[in-house]
Amino acid sequence: MADFAIGAAFHKAHRTLVRAVPLTPPNRLFATRDSAGFVTLPGLPPGQGYIEMQGVTSASFQVDDNDQEFRLMGDDGWSDSVTTGSRVRSSMRSYFIKNIEIPGGSTVPQFRGDYSEDFALVERTRYDKEFEIYFELLKEMGRLNGNTGDFIYDYAGFNGVIRNYNDGGQAEGLTEISFDVMSRGRPVFGRYNAGSTPLTIGQIQSSLLFLVAGTRQAAVVPADNADSVSVSSNITVTYTSNGTAALTQLALGDSSGSGFRLEVASSGVLVPAAVSLGGAGSNVVTINPANDLGAGTIYRLRVADGAITQAVDSTGAASPTGNRRPLEGLTTTFRTA
Repeated sequence: MADFAIGAAFHKAHRTLVRAVPLTPPNRLFATRDSAGFVTLPGLPPGQGYIEMQGVTSASFQVDDNDQEFRLMGDDGWSDSVTTGSRVRSSMRSYFIKNIEIPGGSTVPQFRGDYSEDFALVERTRYDKEFEIYFELLKEMGRLNGNTGDFIYDYAGFNGVIRNYNDGGQAEGLTEISFDVMSRGRPVFGRYNAGSTPLTIGQIQSSLLFLVAGTRQAAVVPADNADSVSVSSNITVTYTSNGTAALTQLALGDSSGSGFRLEVASSGVLVPAAVSLGGAGSNVVTINPANDLGAGTIYRLRVADGAITQAVDSTGAASPTGNRRPLEGLTTTFRTA
């Protein structure tokens, strides 16, 4: 064994890719495994893409089998058992990571006051206990023929829910969190052939589409700092590329429109309002307050990052088959008459 570089046979943990896809019930994702043990990855829902879990420092999983023991007459004193069920339990540790975005036309990233794409999935599970996520763990095993051929990965894929969130912040270290993933439904294991190019690991996941004049613009009515606004007015946000041409392939980030928040500026008190996306170009968001606004009051409209999304292709052009990405938010104020 010692007469050759046996160390080259060991898998290096840093060549493990953990990635996820948020699920919308009742949909779940399953790879298919052939008779040779190779898997074909599932087709992702329209507008969805993989999110790399970049903050993960350790990820382990085990298959828990439930065995039912039984005894029979004449068994000579020996018990037997049968497996009645199984599940995957994965334990992960991750850093708490802020969002990193690269504005269009720039190579310098911004560190924004928001969750990173991967940590946002974990954070949501703190309150949404039925939120399911499809996970893949891919260990790079090298090339098929040693130094040539396709790149082969050990594959484990399963749908699951995050449980047992634990946030452990210490003043002398970075904030780390840990959690368990409990599988729902059947897992799939096998080998994945990625082709002649290895899977990319660790690239900046800049998903935010910035509002830039001439590319993506948002016009708010009433305008910022407007005065003497009618108390019965609706508020509209119109998204265009150049002030006139409607942005296409838009959708509310949340069907309730919760990313568009109208509030009293002095107190932050929420003003109940119905939010809808429509207009001739399906590019106008209308915020319709449930009641007339107060007279002589300053109001603030907060539009969160991702309150509205656009489906775009790899070049950033609108596409019905592209991935859905969040648009940059904005804040504006106005005063009623």
